[in-house]
Amino acid sequence: MSDLLQTYLIARREFLERAKSRIFRVTIVVLALVIVGGIFALSFLVGRSSSASYGVGGTSPPGLVADINAAAGALETEIIVVEYTSATSATAAVESGEVKAALVNGSTIVSVSSPSGTTVAILSSAANAAARRQSAESLGLDDADVVSIVAPVTVTVDELEPDDPDRAAKGVASFLGAVVLLTTIMMFGQFVAMGIVEEKQNRVVEVVLARVKTTSLLLGKVLGIGALGLVQVGSIAIAVVAGLVLAPLPDLGVPDLTKIGVSAMVWLVLWFILGYLVYSFLYATLGATISRQEDMQSIAFIPAMAILPAYFLISFAAETGSNTLVKIASFVPLWSPIVMPFRLNIGDAQLWEVALAIVLAVITIIVLLFVGARVYRGAALRSGSRVSLLDAWRSGSESRQQTTDG
Repeated sequence: MSDLLQTYLIARREFLERAKSRIFRVTIVVLALVIVGGIFALSFLVGRSSSASYGVGGTSPPGLVADINAAAGALETEIIVVEYTSATSATAAVESGEVKAALVNGSTIVSVSSPSGTTVAILSSAANAAARRQSAESLGLDDADVVSIVAPVTVTVDELEPDDPDRAAKGVASFLGAVVLLTTIMMFGQFVAMGIVEEKQNRVVEVVLARVKTTSLLLGKVLGIGALGLVQVGSIAIAVVAGLVLAPLPDLGVPDLTKIGVSAMVWLVLWFILGYLVYSFLYATLGATISRQEDMQSIAFIPAMAILPAYFLISFAAETGSNTLVKIASFVPLWSPIVMPFRLNIGDAQLWEVALAIVLAVITIIVLLFVGARVYRGAALRSGSRVSLLDAWRSGSESRQQTTDG
């Protein structure tokens, strides 16, 4: 049987056995439902929120309400203006929370606490417009003259280097994608280690290794479980897109993530594969040194500590933008699967940088496969206490030599 066929059969077995697991099927369905349900819940809550309400009271210039609506329209803000018979009633409405703020006597903004910049801009603009119109009328100007004086000037913006209109959406998607990559890589990497320990416990590995090469066995396990990881990532992506298409959240200020494009999803899948392979072989190498599931915690923290700096870096970069440290980290194979997709989606990475990061990741995967197979070969048949990496490495060399001699 060829090495390729051995690898395929092992991968197929791992995929089918774990895909049939009730835990996996329930998890993938529940996670998708939670994501879609959460988006619908936010959409419902946002949909119930009313427009900002402003009050007008006291001695106010004629047409002040229309001026407030015009100022809000210029800022593309939906508001409701409530007129009160006196300044006292307008102030009471602010205190009770009936309105967000009130313009009293045409010149005083009343608010419970410091008003927002938008509130000040709308009410101040309206007050000035009303005052100018009143002054023009007192000078005997006709309606056309008053309109020409009061009418705001339309200011246009000529951007020499326009920003990507979907940059915010891509930034949010990049951060969320990094979180998904982090959790799925860690989760399915641990599945590889757990599978190796399980086979050592029930002695299945002794039968399998009698017929299958160590490299084929290790690669098959990693590829089979990795295929499940791709299914998980795909289900999350579909759930997010479906939720945003069915219940978009523009009023909440959440960018339209459906605009990130197909390329971002392709990069997400590619870097999941690379990151998963890097960490699954690392988990497999460490998992081969233990014989009990109870000892998993003793080795699981090592890959976790290795990948966490990448998460902290992109968390910082999401607030401040990419920097030199983030760029350097995007070439480190242990971090590039998390950091490089972030840089790519926000438009901060050059193609040669991406190519270099991919090459370095592939080289690391090949090295880890070689190391993992040798450690696995040296420790797979040893049960009981934990085996040191050095002892497993030496035993793997001896086992290989014995096989060659035989």
